[in-house]
Amino acid sequence: NCIDIAKEYGATDSINYKNGSILEQVLEKTNGKGVDKVVIAGGDVDTFIEAVTMLKPGGTIGNINYLGDGEFVKIPRAEWGVGMGHKTIAGGLMPGGRLRMEKLADMVMKGRIDPSRLITHRFEGLDKVEEALMLMKDKPRDLIKPVVTIKW
Repeated sequence: NCIDIAKEYGATDSINYKNGSILEQVLEKTNGKGVDKVVIAGGDVDTFIEAVTMLKPGGTIGNINYLGDGEFVKIPRAEWGVGMGHKTIAGGLMPGGRLRMEKLADMVMKGRIDPSRLITHRFEGLDKVEEALMLMKDKPRDLIKPVVTIKW
């Protein structure tokens, strides 16, 4: 589902873990140079090993994945540039705040962005928030994003 939706949004290339090593696929597509940015949207604590390895010096890894298991996130020392590679890791959900949410809502309302294709599961009512959160934790195959609407 995600690859088809990404293509609808304009993606030209994709990497699929079912087709072998993600790292090898990225390095092949970039002629061994690696990438400027990596988004981790799935995987586990070992996913960072490949992400750091495929990242160019000065690049950024954005993690939006829930890391539910494991004691440590593994960062390979040499690929990290032995601490001098200027490789940045940022993680977390989208920052909130009234101003940011108003700007995002305005962009949707004016048609500058259309997130509707990302919504795969819809719920209504505050009592459904936990169910939607559990979907994000359990990651069923057909999930991209759940949305809970609340009518006032």
